[in-house]
Amino acid sequence: MSKLSSDEKWKRFNKKLEDFMKTGDFFGLGTIYYEMADFIEEEGKDGSHLKELGYQMKLRSHAATLSRYKESVVVKEVDILCAGDPCSFCKQLQGKVFAIEQATLSKPIPVKDCIHEYGCRCVYLPRVV
Repeated sequence: MSKLSSDEKWKRFNKKLEDFMKTGDFFGLGTIYYEMADFIEEEGKDGSHLKELGYQMKLRSHAATLSRYKESVVVKEVDILCAGDPCSFCKQLQGKVFAIEQATLSKPIPVKDCIHEYGCRCVYLPRVV
């Protein structure tokens, strides 16, 4: 299998971004921005602006999730679930419980300092009453 050129990789990144934009998938957008940051950092360039975009997209995704939960009559709290291989920052949040309002105000996820190449992959799980 041949290695993709830098231009070909950027073409694929942009196609993924376009697809996620069309579907309104902010979490997916955030993940692609983190992948792009990782790629340019491997080339010795600064990817911090892409990581910030990734963080903002994931923040927007989590805010929408909490808003949907808040509108329901059965969800009053959320648990935080980390990915199977969380970084040390995310691992500290595993299983923590937040009231919807508390999570909305404090925004515990996405973890800005997450060191995973795709950024924070933690999610909210609804606690049904």
